[in-house]
Amino acid sequence: MGNLVLKDFVRKEFEDLKSDLNKGNVPKVAAEYQKHLKKIQNLSLNIALTGDAGVGKSSFVNAFRGVSDDDEEAAEVGPGKETLVIKAYPHPSFPNIKIWDLPGIGTYKVKAAKYLKNVQFERYDVFIMVISDRFTENNIMLAKEIQRMKKKFYYVCSKIDVTINNEKWKKNFNVEDTLVSMRQYCEDSLKEAAGISSSVFLVSSREVHMYDFPLLQERIAAELPDHKKDILTLSVQIFSENELMRKKELMKSYIKKVALISCAFGAVPVPGLSIACDIGILVDALRCFCRVFGLDDRSLRFLALQTGKQFEELRSAIKKTPLANAVDAELVFSLLMKSSLWVAVSLVEMALDFIPLIGSVFGGASSYLVTYHFLNSFLDDAVEDAQNIRAKLLQQPESQGKFKDTSQNLL
Repeated sequence: MGNLVLKDFVRKEFEDLKSDLNKGNVPKVAAEYQKHLKKIQNLSLNIALTGDAGVGKSSFVNAFRGVSDDDEEAAEVGPGKETLVIKAYPHPSFPNIKIWDLPGIGTYKVKAAKYLKNVQFERYDVFIMVISDRFTENNIMLAKEIQRMKKKFYYVCSKIDVTINNEKWKKNFNVEDTLVSMRQYCEDSLKEAAGISSSVFLVSSREVHMYDFPLLQERIAAELPDHKKDILTLSVQIFSENELMRKKELMKSYIKKVALISCAFGAVPVPGLSIACDIGILVDALRCFCRVFGLDDRSLRFLALQTGKQFEELRSAIKKTPLANAVDAELVFSLLMKSSLWVAVSLVEMALDFIPLIGSVFGGASSYLVTYHFLNSFLDDAVEDAQNIRAKLLQQPESQGKFKDTSQNLL
């Protein structure tokens, strides 16, 4: 029964590619699929960050990228480290995403319109303004100008963990009430000072799993154009089940593209080309899965530091997949030998059944089947391991605050 379902699915999914193969355009098809996949992977997303000195911009840059402040690739933080020049910080796992740390408008001593020209306003897809607990005159000038130019703009009140720590010594302290009060104060101040009605996100760069940090990332992704939102969705830390499922669906689409590329290369009549291409394609794909689901050393260490967990505790939650740095050709080959055995028996029958051309086209069909099922199996394992890690994070002690699933509060 399983083989019949698989056969029907492959017949349907393979139809478009088979048409091109029958026309003899195999090299062209292979090149086009690979070109399309690279275009998607290299699509840029530029996020600009602005705000006055001392409000925690550099720490926010690091937190948004999943980088600890003491990492080599981190933005410098601390007294005297305020931003004086424009600097781009690529995401370590998705370098096509860049966070641009802009000097505060007060640094340039110019009007808002000229400031935007100086920082090359048109370059950025999204603006984020980081404030402390109030809007300065410079913030107001810049907010009004960006509002006038109709650019996506988000307001972030940073260091909310410091505010909570200061307030918790008061009688009848309640975290939720404090957050509601703080958010209302910031939003009222924005409306009164600049005449702008907008949400203000309360975040902590020291505890990104709490407060509004996950919600901010989800909101930005939801409001980006379709061709951009997927990039950010794949890069964010997994703090909700909905985020995890969105990543899974995006990776299923990715698998189909990779399988079709593998199929096209497998159909090229050059001895040894199919196997060589498949191994290289699969190494890249598995490393991509690990980065997307946070199954890498850097991501685990960042989460451990943020949540107060031990690295080894989070690492122990990964039962089925390797870490990204362990994925190489040798590992992929060993996994292929194990996972492809169950389809090997019916592979020849299935390929010859729905493809009338023999020889080189059979190579394409076999590459498609093995790649597709191998990657889907690995995806299921990666999602399960990501769920295990998230379960560890949900065990956060009450003293650390409440780790909430923010996915239902997105809109």
